[in-house]
Amino acid sequence: MKNKLYSEIAVPIEVPFGFMPGKESERDFTFDKEDCFRDFLLKKGGQTYDVSLDDQGQWYFFISMECDTLDELKLSRQIFRPPYLKDEHLELVDIMEKLEIRPYYEGHDKAYGHVLSLVDNLDTVSAFKQARLANYDGTDDPTIIKKIHFIENEYKGEKTRFISGFETRSFATVTENEFYAKEIHLQGNARTYLKLFIYFARYGKLPSQQMMPRFLGNLWSSTQSLNNAANPALFRDEGVE
Repeated sequence: MKNKLYSEIAVPIEVPFGFMPGKESERDFTFDKEDCFRDFLLKKGGQTYDVSLDDQGQWYFFISMECDTLDELKLSRQIFRPPYLKDEHLELVDIMEKLEIRPYYEGHDKAYGHVLSLVDNLDTVSAFKQARLANYDGTDDPTIIKKIHFIENEYKGEKTRFISGFETRSFATVTENEFYAKEIHLQGNARTYLKLFIYFARYGKLPSQQMMPRFLGNLWSSTQSLNNAANPALFRDEGVE
C-alpha cells in the first residue's frame, strides 16, 4: 500500500442515463443537509459506477484509481484527450466514453482530485513532493508554487497531513497511519472530503459545521488566488526548495 497513490476523482457531467438509486446508508452528519449530495448507481455491462447529484442540480461521476507514479496520478484526472496526449493511456477518458458519459466543460480539462499517500515517516517527505501530490503535478511539470499550505494531526504518534493544491481543483492527504488510510480514509473520508471540496470550490460555501471540514475549508481558502478570507492561525505553511 505504501508504494501506491490512491486518487479519488470527481467529474462534473451532463445528466447521465440509466442511473438508479444507490444503496441505502445512514445519514452522513458531516453535511448540513441530508440532500446536499444524492448518490446513484450507473449500470453498464454488468458493472455499476457511482454518480451523484448535488442540491444545485449538478451531476458528478465518481471513481477511485490506484497510481504507481506522479505521472500516472497527473493523467488520472484528465477528462478530455488533447492532441499532445493522443498516444497516452487516459483511463478516465476511456471509462467515460464506454459509459457514454459527457463531461460538463467549465473551463478545465481535469477532474477534481483528492490523493492519498501512505508513508513510513512524513518528516522525510519533502515539501516539493507534497506540493507535487497536492497539485497533481507530473515529473515534467515546472515548479511554480514555492510553498505548501497544510493542516496536520497526530494520533498515537502517527501524523496525518492534509495539503491544499493552489488553483488546481485538487488536494492531498499524506499519512503515516495505515489503519486510518485503509479503514477510515479509503472507506469514506476520501470521497466525503472531496464532496466538501467540490461544493466549496463551485459555490463558495462549505456545507458543514463540523470542526474538521471547517479547518479544511479554511485551508482551501488560503490557496485560492481571489479569496482572502482564510484565517492564517488555522493552517501552516512550508517553503518548497
